[in-house]
Amino acid sequence: MRTLLIDGDILVVSTGAVLEREIDWGDDEWTLTCDVKEVKATVIDTIRRLERDLEADQSVITLSMGTTFRHELYHGYKKGRGRKPVGTNEVKRWLIEEHGAKYKPGIEADDVMGILATNPRIIKGEKVIVSQDKDMLTIPGMIYRDGDIITVSPEEALRNWLTQTLTGDTTDGYPGCPGMGPVKAKKLIANIPEGDRWWPHIVGAYESAGLTEEDALMQARLARILHNGDYDHANKKVILWHPNQ
Repeated sequence: MRTLLIDGDILVVSTGAVLEREIDWGDDEWTLTCDVKEVKATVIDTIRRLERDLEADQSVITLSMGTTFRHELYHGYKKGRGRKPVGTNEVKRWLIEEHGAKYKPGIEADDVMGILATNPRIIKGEKVIVSQDKDMLTIPGMIYRDGDIITVSPEEALRNWLTQTLTGDTTDGYPGCPGMGPVKAKKLIANIPEGDRWWPHIVGAYESAGLTEEDALMQARLARILHNGDYDHANKKVILWHPNQ
């Protein structure tokens, strides 16, 4: 049994953006329009094609709706994002109500994929994350991107998350450690002695930049895509990551 965990946010927005149309009414009056029926059909066609190409038995579409715990943690989270294509919310509603797409209030589509991918009970068999978002490389397991299915080991997932914690993410609006680019971050992480506790090294980088452990912890929480252990299923609440857990 193989299940695809498909990033519905990327799928809906990218499809809607391609199918959006400008109309020139003359006298410098323009409007945007979109045939939502066409977007819905294209989304379903894309899902079915992915299932065929990746020899999957089923798919689970994950979506984000509304604000999340990251918005509450950090006021600048995703502040710079542009508008969504016309009809985005309607297509998401339709996917949830008519096609069983999954979302959880307060967390993102990425988090839902991360939880499902790392929970051994909810979905049995192979699970393949389908997403171009580099954030998903912080989840151990199988991921389909750039035309290939790759396997991310737990160690690779940890290193990818630590790199993101140091570099931040300008697209999502959190800064990371000042002066810390990807090359410098990867070098720092690679030089952590085997068996050594890695968190003090991350904190040390922030303190060297004039910041504090609390600053490092905030960036780590913003960068962390939720694993199964980061979510309280009974109470439907996020368990914020802490270095002692």
